[in-house]
Amino acid sequence: MSDDPRQRVLERVRRLLALATSSNVHEASSAAAAAQALVARHRLEAWVAAAQVVEADPDPITDARESPLDRARRQRPWKVALACALADANGCVAYTLDERGSEAIVLVGRGRDRDAVAELWGALLKRIEWLSATQGEGRARSWHEAFRVGVVDALAARLRTVEGEVRAEAPAASMVIASEAEEAHRAALERFVAERLGLGRGRSLRVDAAAWRRGKAAGASMDLAPARRGR
Repeated sequence: MSDDPRQRVLERVRRLLALATSSNVHEASSAAAAAQALVARHRLEAWVAAAQVVEADPDPITDARESPLDRARRQRPWKVALACALADANGCVAYTLDERGSEAIVLVGRGRDRDAVAELWGALLKRIEWLSATQGEGRARSWHEAFRVGVVDALAARLRTVEGEVRAEAPAASMVIASEAEEAHRAALERFVAERLGLGRGRSLRVDAAAWRRGKAAGASMDLAPARRGR
């Protein structure tokens, strides 16, 4: 195992996400939630550790357009929504970049945060596609798009819950330090995006309401309670 704390966390995340290939929806989604909880704990601990030193962060905010999260001729809205939800949960910003003949989903943030998003993205992408395929066999593409957007909306809400539960477990004194550091990071991230990218407003989505509700119910029914740390 690597001696780099960042790589150790990612290795543990990968092991948890390996369970996300399970045919049991609840087992797979619990693994994904446990992975997100692990990332969130590590991020909070890092904020506290960073507050104890005066050196500049060796992992600054960058625009990773040279290594996009995904590239396709035309990005599906549900994939963009998933990227944005994961980015927001992990201290990043996601946006689509129009290239010649293709669209890329790009992450803005620190390298360690972008790595966490990429690990979670790979696992959840497959789970959402699997859910859509099993519950919408024979349905039109528009139905699957709406269903997947519904799943993403439910997962985004559960990710926020996971983050809240992790914070509730943390010592109060540490949370004060972590919250101040994270607020400063969010401000720096917003400043980076505003000054260097000037992103426009995203497009609104119109989807099949019934399919969206079914997808949201499927996502909400997943057991996303984070696993408790062992003794």
